[in-house]
Amino acid sequence: MVQAFPQTDQAEVSSKETTEGLDEIPTDAKENEKKGDIARCTEVMANNQLNFSNFWHGAAHGIHSIGLEEIRHFFEPDAPEHIKIPVVNADLSAEEMIVFHAPLRGYDEDFKTMAMKVMAFFMLHDKPYFYQQGVNTLEKVTHQYHMHEIYSAAAPIYRKMKEDPPTDPELCPCVNDVTLNGILTELVNIAKQLKYFARQPRAVKIYIDCIFVHLSYIDIKEGQSGCGGTLKGSTVERPSRLTTSRPSLSRGRGKRNVENTTEMITQYEKEYLADSSHENAQKLLNVNPWKPNTLVGPEQWISHEAMLTWSMLEEKELNDFAVFMYCKLNQPDLDHIKDLFD
Repeated sequence: MVQAFPQTDQAEVSSKETTEGLDEIPTDAKENEKKGDIARCTEVMANNQLNFSNFWHGAAHGIHSIGLEEIRHFFEPDAPEHIKIPVVNADLSAEEMIVFHAPLRGYDEDFKTMAMKVMAFFMLHDKPYFYQQGVNTLEKVTHQYHMHEIYSAAAPIYRKMKEDPPTDPELCPCVNDVTLNGILTELVNIAKQLKYFARQPRAVKIYIDCIFVHLSYIDIKEGQSGCGGTLKGSTVERPSRLTTSRPSLSRGRGKRNVENTTEMITQYEKEYLADSSHENAQKLLNVNPWKPNTLVGPEQWISHEAMLTWSMLEEKELNDFAVFMYCKLNQPDLDHIKDLFD
């Protein structure tokens, strides 16, 4: 189990106004109220074919680096500024880890395609503390392109929801309450991984766990959030998908084992290129995992692409992300946390 950081207290990222006046309420009363809200939202989301206990994963992964331009491009062309969608602060040197309104990035309007806008944005603004630490500019660009794959896959689900909106008035308050449902905690954990992972002894594995492959390498335990920390009141149900076992290199047979590993890599690369499935991506990553800050050309690309393929959200997680976007973009005022985004 990788547990890089303890759970982040929600007060670290909440606005000051959120906590004003709450000290007068007895702790037991606040805790009982929270448990009641969790129980109610668990039932509400179950009635809408959603799982409250792990809704945070797909939603947080989907929104952590989204900008207003991308919201308008993929989901809602007329989305206003100051929309209540929290994201990780791209400036990792800033004190505030979370920006509570998806920002207008300032993509270059001279380009017509989103691909060129993103490329120009990173080429102009990249610094060691920008967006992610410990990876190169090309890897940052490919990460955002990976996110565009997620947005493209979630957009049809979003449009279908707009055509046939959910009728339960209690759904969006539970979806929008990012403190109660664990989305905010997961965003902060992602932000910490982006900011600090290069300093950790197991930085490469932690990074792959929590930023790209998220939960894939981790043996998920009950109550454990995706990037370290316990999500109280929840039971995480997503199983580990990717084994970390790799061919051993014993001292006596090292040369032969290295040759065997090289042959396996070549074989699995061919299989992956012929059929870029999750299964073939897993096989390749088990023998030749991608390492951050190494992508410069064709030699490193196949494993990098396999990692991107493996880290794509699954159908349920895409649906959770689309539901979150629907509620935030169409019913933003239905939110239990009144002052968090003010």
